[in-house]
Amino acid sequence: MATVVELSEPYRNHLIPVLPPGRGVCAVCWTAANPDFRTCFQCNSARNEFRRGLADVVVPIALAVKREQLAHELWHYKYDVDPSVRARLTMRLGAVLWRFLGQHEKHIAEAAAVPEFDIVTTVPGTREREGEHPLERIVGTIVGQTKDRFEPLLTLRQSAGAPPHTLAVDRYRATRALHGDPAVLLIDDTWTTGGNAQSAVLALRSAGAAKVALVVIGRHFDRGFRSCETYYQQAKAVKFTWDSCCLELGTGDSDC
Repeated sequence: MATVVELSEPYRNHLIPVLPPGRGVCAVCWTAANPDFRTCFQCNSARNEFRRGLADVVVPIALAVKREQLAHELWHYKYDVDPSVRARLTMRLGAVLWRFLGQHEKHIAEAAAVPEFDIVTTVPGTREREGEHPLERIVGTIVGQTKDRFEPLLTLRQSAGAPPHTLAVDRYRATRALHGDPAVLLIDDTWTTGGNAQSAVLALRSAGAAKVALVVIGRHFDRGFRSCETYYQQAKAVKFTWDSCCLELGTGDSDC
């Protein structure tokens, strides 16, 4: 059986790192932003509405660039018609998450101002499906770093009427109350606008989570949108490495 390093190492050649916050980079979700502002439009709108109810820190592993390899895999691991393709991509993406957290979870905990995370959970999918969501399998079964702390804490409210990818306080509900002010590590596969992920954070806060850090495998990125091409070229020049994450390259902003 292939090791985590063997499964994840090929990604070094095509993963595009997110840039650290700075001029032209959102200090929350790490995408391209108007150079005159510290956050992108979506994160600024979320901050204005919910202030400190959102994630203490958001950490994407890499850019999921539209029509490129990681974005392709993050779709096909869930929706490909061939179960063998879904299974293969689930294992490979699981190795990416395992390797990343194995090296950088301590940095994420430090950024969230906690010694460690008590619980690990996932953002539920917004499409109905039979059986376990593959992200739950990755976090709850495959990744050694998370499986012993995993709990499926969130469920999609059937009555939730907000459009997909928008921030909604009632999109998810927690399956139980969280006692003792736990720190929760929340995992999602893709961040597009942040609406689903931050809605999940709101549900965890309402249930009693004291701290919530969000790790995203791929930060959706469209090179054709506004000034994103400049960001993309700068990120490609940095080169992806397993040895550092965005939190080590720059100082994030948790006040979102």
